[in-house]
Amino acid sequence: MFLEQINTNEGDKHMNLITSVFDISEQFMEDPQWVQLQDDKIKKLSEKMSSINRITFPLPDIKNIYKAVLLELVAASINYCYWYAKSSIRPGNACSTLMFNLVQEAFLDYKDRDNSDFNICISRLNRILSLNRFPLIEKRIGHLNELRNNGEIFVSAITKKPSNMNTYFNELIQLFPGFASDTFLKRASLFFIQLFRRFGWFEKELHTLHVPADYQIPKMLRHFGCIEYHPDLQKMIHKNQLIPNHSLMECEIRAATILVMRELCNLTKWNIAEVDGWLFLQRGISKENFHLTVTTDY
Repeated sequence: MFLEQINTNEGDKHMNLITSVFDISEQFMEDPQWVQLQDDKIKKLSEKMSSINRITFPLPDIKNIYKAVLLELVAASINYCYWYAKSSIRPGNACSTLMFNLVQEAFLDYKDRDNSDFNICISRLNRILSLNRFPLIEKRIGHLNELRNNGEIFVSAITKKPSNMNTYFNELIQLFPGFASDTFLKRASLFFIQLFRRFGWFEKELHTLHVPADYQIPKMLRHFGCIEYHPDLQKMIHKNQLIPNHSLMECEIRAATILVMRELCNLTKWNIAEVDGWLFLQRGISKENFHLTVTTDY
């Protein structure tokens, strides 16, 4: 198995992938034009969080661990952009919950560690997503197809020995380029966060992991005053105007989110899964728009 060939001396190299996300975030925020961090509000939010219980993230119960990890890998590969033009326009009510339900449907009769059956399920999921009118369907099909050769092997390695997250993080990025295409590595981060939420794996290492910077978390950080947008950027978001992918505006939003969430982890002593979950599960309390960027990154 390819993962068994990795020697333990590569651990530091793997860590660079995660620290590189923090490094580039710091570079974007050295002299920001569009987003400002509000240190006093960050501290105030951390105190609010520390005074209450941590929120448990609700997940479906799947007793087959191998299949559960496989479904998380498949879902993570296509967990992005469910809207057209503005957040409320979603043909077929597309969302992450529906997407995961469709993944489960496609793999309902999947036979463990059977590559031919795995490929049948991937093809089935491609058709289901197409019929449900998911946005960026060609991209989604491409990302799912990347899993065909090594997806099961990768999952077998993790379930056999769920330790050293950095090694698996490195392999995920190398084996499946769709995860690597995002400079901020959102979907890769979310995959490991989901494994912690399901099984409690990698708890210690999650204290060093970056947040999956997406649409909802920056919206919530702005709701609590932890970040502040330039008036022109805020006007664009309010009017549902698209923020160009990889623009300075978008990168500053995501970079600021990553740095604020790291600080919240440091102040609360919670790991990134717990801080992310606390904010995400309260996203309904803010009625403001989130920023709109057409992207496969999140």
